[in-house]
Amino acid sequence: MNTKKKVIGSPELLGLLNQTLELEYTLIIHYPRIASAIRDQETKQLAQSLGTASIGHADTVAKAITRLGGTPHWSFGSFPTEMDLKKIFEGQLEKEKLALKLHQQIVGMITDYSIRNDFIELPKEEESHIKTVEQILTRLS
Repeated sequence: MNTKKKVIGSPELLGLLNQTLELEYTLIIHYPRIASAIRDQETKQLAQSLGTASIGHADTVAKAITRLGGTPHWSFGSFPTEMDLKKIFEGQLEKEKLALKLHQQIVGMITDYSIRNDFIELPKEEESHIKTVEQILTRLS
């Protein structure tokens, strides 16, 4: 009996999807702890909303990888050793910008429309995440 999964996504597409998963979602399990360190209630809510949205994106990306015959490569980073919130969110801003570029590439490569529809909104949501992180940084200054 052949137990190998049939891969229907190109290696390049699966690679980009996994790169997105590994890049953007390294901090998602740490957002509650990071948010708890923020004193300002509005800034805390922005950070929590970012974490919630990122969990949804991770689920979408992981499901697509699996549906295309790949294996999601989860990579959760360790908790930041330095609790410098500004540095944490500056790093997250760069990750969000790269995630936007990757999502734009991915949308152009997906030919399975049932999966593609799940990805159409992700670039717009990443643009919103960038604005949210910029707001957080402004409020932390």
